[in-house]
Amino acid sequence: MSRLSKEFKAGFIFLLSIVLLVYGLKYLKGLNVFQADKPYFAVYSDVDGLQVGSSVTLNGFKVGVVSDMYLIDNNKILATLNINRFDSIPVNSVCKIINQDLMGTKGVSLIMGNSQSFTHVGDTLLSGMENSLQDAVNAQILPLKNKAEELIGSVDSLLVIVAAVLNKNTRNNLSNSIKSLDKTFEILSRTMVKVDSVVYKNDKRISKIITNLETITTNLNDSTFGLKTILNNLSSITDSLSNSNIISLVENVNKISYKINTGSGSLTKLMNDENLYNNLEKSTSQLAELIEDIKKNPKRYVTFSILGGGNKSYQKEKK
Repeated sequence: MSRLSKEFKAGFIFLLSIVLLVYGLKYLKGLNVFQADKPYFAVYSDVDGLQVGSSVTLNGFKVGVVSDMYLIDNNKILATLNINRFDSIPVNSVCKIINQDLMGTKGVSLIMGNSQSFTHVGDTLLSGMENSLQDAVNAQILPLKNKAEELIGSVDSLLVIVAAVLNKNTRNNLSNSIKSLDKTFEILSRTMVKVDSVVYKNDKRISKIITNLETITTNLNDSTFGLKTILNNLSSITDSLSNSNIISLVENVNKISYKINTGSGSLTKLMNDENLYNNLEKSTSQLAELIEDIKKNPKRYVTFSILGGGNKSYQKEKK
């Protein structure tokens, strides 16, 4: 009896070790040893680093693990997904391989569909793959790489042009131009010193000029009211002229000028009749002589005589 008990104990310990080893391996794989397996399957053309024991998540929450992977026909991989959180999954759900962190750890994201039909344990779900971190980085860096290559090509062409332009003669000319610019700046500096000296010496005059300008502007500003009054008066005059019978006046002037030009009227006779003009000229000449004689000999025309002296007749002086 004692011998059998020892064999029994040895066998029991051996079986227990095997059980612990199996469950330990499952535990190390991330499998829940206290729940029944509910395997689903997904076929991938490339698992991109997915391993047995990788998490299966739904919206970031762990709902299972990848329990096994097999290589099947056409070099595709069959992954066994042990999902224990659901009794049924919509048939259009997708198991997408994703990056779980920046280190490139892979996992499976379960994206629930909206179908009214559901799968059963052991069915094959739809598969998908998210772009890898390297692909995302390449997508961002590739445009920068292309632009950098274009920039390098442009800089290389620019350097070639600069090297061709800046030959020995051009460098000498450029050096001379820089020297000329230095001289120009030196002259400008001296000129500014002189200008500053002139301004300093005539500071009072400049201040007085500015004061006078301010006074002039003030007077002009004060005179704006008078200018407005003058403009209003001019406007009133122009309005009066526009409202007056100026057209009738112009017509009368035109009639008078027409009569003069056609030879009718006394004014026309005076202008055109030579005898009338000569007689008028002769009369005015005699009148002028008479006035002149009156000034020289007033006694000849105005006489006061008690004894009644005789009057002298007018005789024209001989020239």
